[in-house]
Amino acid sequence: MVFVVPMGWASASSVPAAGSSSAVWAYGAVDSVSFSGTSHATANSSGVPYVGNATYGFTVRIDQVNSTTNPDEFELIAQRTMGASFNVKYCLPTCSSPTYYAELAARAWETVNSTAFVLRDGTVYEDGTPVTAFALVNATSIQVGNITESTSSYLPAGLHLAPVSRAGYLGVEVRSTGSVAFSTPLGLFPTNLSASQSWNSSASYQASLNATYAYFAAHTGPLVTGSVEGNGTLPIAVNGTLDVSGSYSTGNSVKLAGVQYGEVALVVNGPFTLRDGFILVPSASDIFQGSSQPWSANESGAATASLAFIDLRSMSAAGHFGLGASSWVYSASSLEPTSLAGSASSGVTELAGTGAPNSAPSTVVQGQPESVSQYGATQRCLLTGSGCPTPASPSLFHGLIGLLAVGAVAVVALAVAVVIVERRRVPPPAYPNAALYPPGLRGDARAGPAPAPPTPVPADEDPLGNLW
Repeated sequence: MVFVVPMGWASASSVPAAGSSSAVWAYGAVDSVSFSGTSHATANSSGVPYVGNATYGFTVRIDQVNSTTNPDEFELIAQRTMGASFNVKYCLPTCSSPTYYAELAARAWETVNSTAFVLRDGTVYEDGTPVTAFALVNATSIQVGNITESTSSYLPAGLHLAPVSRAGYLGVEVRSTGSVAFSTPLGLFPTNLSASQSWNSSASYQASLNATYAYFAAHTGPLVTGSVEGNGTLPIAVNGTLDVSGSYSTGNSVKLAGVQYGEVALVVNGPFTLRDGFILVPSASDIFQGSSQPWSANESGAATASLAFIDLRSMSAAGHFGLGASSWVYSASSLEPTSLAGSASSGVTELAGTGAPNSAPSTVVQGQPESVSQYGATQRCLLTGSGCPTPASPSLFHGLIGLLAVGAVAVVALAVAVVIVERRRVPPPAYPNAALYPPGLRGDARAGPAPAPPTPVPADEDPLGNLW
């Protein structure tokens, strides 16, 4: 990546003096849950039983490089992975011995490799009064995101008509690279969190950014057989203003590995999504937020993730930048069985629902300190589904591999809505997880700018539904 420094911004965006790594630490968590219930009742149906599971998580490794000439300058190098997967199955008469069923399975993951130049003598404002704060001078990032979704159904048709089988698949890959420089350091949060307080800051930015996407969707079944693919660039504003607002209350804290951390709510307003307090991801390429995407017309489910708190203590007590962990709010929802019937849904009677999404309660995933080896294990879980925690209760789901084995692969989707959480008390968990096996991460994201996404293989060349 080429870092572009506009004229007049050199002093604010200078490259930090050479230094050496002073600290390496990691944190993260994975939660798996199971759920069951009955879908919405209609005039033709008393509701359809369903069971499901979900797995949510993230893991972060941070290397800190201190300046050898200025003790108030340091660089943070972060490797971050986030993932969410879920399965849900609607079935009649029961899910233990179904005659008719509709099953959805989805996995989404994102990796971000980021470098940020940080000052600890920046500024935020509390009621207009300047306060010393950690501030972001510039940042670079390489992001790769992936969505793999499938649905299958065996539904009763109308009177005198035979039951109908349908299947679908959606695969999406998103990549972005970028460098962002601020005209003046963008204040993040005060260096001294000693009382309940709120603050804000703002800074103009200039960026060199690129984001691309590619997707493939396939549908099989009466009246809906076919496939579609697309690729292109995603719109990103290369200059503008970012605004930060934050708050801290002495009553909000969490104990991690026996150490008390203050919980800070932090929100960035602008064309970037904030990860863990200092990592910027272009909103246009963020697969865990809710803006409309080119592939959204082929989606039939949703999963979201949003930052709730970053967990901080003083830099002197931590021995490095005081970010100890973070907590995130995850949720997932699926559409009613009616929506899985495609254009022939008018013939569906016994599995008819209201057509409204079946949303699950939110799940809060609180990061915990990890060793570097634990970081690697958590990352594998999120990328491949291997080694993840067992759901809280048994599930009937067999995941994507099982669907492929019986030739039933179909369309499901993850869209995302950003949730802003101001208090730690959020609704209890909701959507459970599944064991999808998405395309693996291609190459080492740290090697350089991500190339444009590959053009998907034509459907007739890939009998397994173009699983890249």
